[in-house]
Amino acid sequence: MIQENLGERLNLYEAMSERNPRDGLVSVGKTYLYILSNRPQDALKSALEASLSVSSKSLRVQLAIALGYYLRDKPSEALIESRYALNIDPASPLCHLVHASILLALQRTDEARLAFLKCLSLSSDNTFLTDLRLHNRSAIYAAQLQNPLLAAYSNLRLRVPDMTETDVQQLVEQNPTDPVLKALFASLQRRSGKIREALALLETGLASYEAFPERLYLLWKTYDDQLGDHQKGELFVRRLLEVDPLNDRATGLGYSNLDEETLRHINFIKSLEDLPDSIFAGVLPVRELENLIETTEAEAFDITALTPLGEREAASLEKTFILPGISQQPQVPEPEAPPEISPAVVSLASEEPAGPSQPVMAHMVSMLEQAQLIARDLRPTPTPAPMSRAPVEATPVSSIPQPISPTNREPISVAEPASSERPSQPAEPAHVTMRYANGLLEDSRFEEALQAFLELSHKS
Repeated sequence: MIQENLGERLNLYEAMSERNPRDGLVSVGKTYLYILSNRPQDALKSALEASLSVSSKSLRVQLAIALGYYLRDKPSEALIESRYALNIDPASPLCHLVHASILLALQRTDEARLAFLKCLSLSSDNTFLTDLRLHNRSAIYAAQLQNPLLAAYSNLRLRVPDMTETDVQQLVEQNPTDPVLKALFASLQRRSGKIREALALLETGLASYEAFPERLYLLWKTYDDQLGDHQKGELFVRRLLEVDPLNDRATGLGYSNLDEETLRHINFIKSLEDLPDSIFAGVLPVRELENLIETTEAEAFDITALTPLGEREAASLEKTFILPGISQQPQVPEPEAPPEISPAVVSLASEEPAGPSQPVMAHMVSMLEQAQLIARDLRPTPTPAPMSRAPVEATPVSSIPQPISPTNREPISVAEPASSERPSQPAEPAHVTMRYANGLLEDSRFEEALQAFLELSHKS
């Protein structure tokens, strides 16, 4: 908004405020315009006057007071007001954002980090908050893996929640004073048809949060949609609009009751809050809060490795990998922490180390190939035994062992006739045979096949 338009709009809202001082929306709009005009003292005065003139609790007015004290460099007073705003709406992302900024000013960084993560976990139609959430999505995901409370917050307004009713009930039992968890639990109960239990929790369990917009919304939908009591449902939606006319859940029936001038005020104030360069981005330390939750490269790698998509891709690569006849192996990046390998495998791998860009599976094939060739080279050539049928024609040993089909396998005896060079060699155990090792290789049991080939090579 350019300076000329800003001055004109401020004059207009000052005139409207004098004409109707009890209009909370006009007072909030005027406070925001004072902030944009770099007049924090007037902004705080306007917000305080609005709190005295508005007949009932108003979330945006209370938020404007907290913001005014913060801009006047009075974080202790701002903290009291922001807590009062959170008591009105504990599920407001904007309230948590202002609260996190105030805590950061008081150098309470751990609390500021948690408040900022709550802000990012709670969904909203606000464009500025949506952009902020997308920009920090990896940090949010990492935090939600460690803290189930944040994961529950992110489920509050989902159409299809990820968490089950039992999971949320356990969290409610562990955090009995958290109103957001209670609202989520009531919402899940309402979805599953437990209307009586949901109403008891909303009307009794959240009685101390009587102006909680999410509570009012759920009561509205329960009475209006599921119980068919439209008159009582309308009372709750009207109350919701009194508390927070800008609430993104108060659409449809809620906005149909508003006059045209009120809707213009709503659209204007939303435009100040929604844009990526909104009033909050201009006056709050958003970048400093983002620095509190930034993840390292290693943490980001661990997060990616834990995702179901990463598991599916790894399984797909393992299934499509074929040992023989592949000119180019699939490019699978090496993990940061490889699985533990036996000393024999380590010594074998040290003879021909794989470069940092060599695929893991290709390196495993190389080690298997070397182990099998060692086993075959060290094993004495057996004397052909007389056979009642035509002997199978010998085939040259390829550089990569070919798997033997189950229908055409010939029995291979490891207990060879004693030769002149090794007269006292003991017979091999029955379960460690070349056939067994080849079978393991064909079944893609690479580590067991490698151990079998190594044991054959050592005992030959």
